[in-house]
Amino acid sequence: MVFFVDETQGLTLREILPNQMSVCQYLQYVDLYHLERYVVENCYKTGRERTIYDPLTMLKLIIVKFFRDASYADTLRSLTEQDCRYLGLPWTAEGYIVPAKSTLHHFVKYRLKEEGVKHLMEIVGSLICRISTEHKGIMDSTPVEASRYDKNADFNVHYDCKMYKAHIFHLGDIPLFCHFSDGNASDSTHAIDMITGVEKMNPKITAVFADGGYDAFQIHADIHQILHAKPYIQFRETAVVHEEGTEGRINHWINKMWKLGGSLTAPLRQKLEFLYTNGRPEQVGMFMRNQNIVDPQLSVVYAKRGDCERTHNHIKSIMKFDVRRLINESKPLYVLANFVVYQILLLGHLQNNILPVQQLANYY
Repeated sequence: MVFFVDETQGLTLREILPNQMSVCQYLQYVDLYHLERYVVENCYKTGRERTIYDPLTMLKLIIVKFFRDASYADTLRSLTEQDCRYLGLPWTAEGYIVPAKSTLHHFVKYRLKEEGVKHLMEIVGSLICRISTEHKGIMDSTPVEASRYDKNADFNVHYDCKMYKAHIFHLGDIPLFCHFSDGNASDSTHAIDMITGVEKMNPKITAVFADGGYDAFQIHADIHQILHAKPYIQFRETAVVHEEGTEGRINHWINKMWKLGGSLTAPLRQKLEFLYTNGRPEQVGMFMRNQNIVDPQLSVVYAKRGDCERTHNHIKSIMKFDVRRLINESKPLYVLANFVVYQILLLGHLQNNILPVQQLANYY
């Protein structure tokens, strides 16, 4: 056994970069405490199991597997002695003990499972919201390509391929939440999944941007009510100002519902929240949409939406963000797992003040 000397020991991540480094070494600079705690408390039967491998080590191995876009067996074969040391694998006189590929697979499929991956996504998203100074939310979807022989995938005419969809909510250029659906699913149908999913992360969002696929009164209202943000949704050319969404009609219904607690002297935001919770969310959506239609600066503001496609393409260039060669029941699990690993890598950059956060080319 030949021991190596870590010349980077004691240096910060900012001091090491832009030198190339193993993703295993990079994970030493990422605070995974909250993720480890979830795995320990929810993925292991306390007091009934004896495990050789520390849950944090297993979590790191999974991150390495998805980042390197390798099979379980190839991931383990790719580990160098330095990698094993960085990952904290058990050491014996015969060398590092590396888990079997079946152990790694069992951890993903039967310990974490799809439910666990979703919880990890919520935890990582909450940490991102806590650290980030960004206040702009963006909703969009991207195709998740399937094999042309996939009997369960929809053929999408627009993208000219068999596919599924990933509905993604971004905080600036950092993805917070992902929802997996069929390839021809309407974007607007899954907007509420993104909105309520992101709400659990306690974001400091003041505005949410979305394209015309989300132009529905209910979505406008949900963004305002649930995320407490102003919706900037691209409306159609034929859009008109709805009278029911004017402030006069808002006051009319507030006055009409005074027995339920409606008050004309309340601030406008409270009036809208009152109507939303008393069976008139569409009227709230009409009001929010009217504000955009009459706003002469909307095109200028909407231009701040950013390039979601750039972020989606970056995810796909770094991770295996497709479902080829996956059995049908595992597709959501592996798409979401890739998404969460990408989030974790960006979280590490946020924690270490590395800009741009999406620059991951220095890791292997």
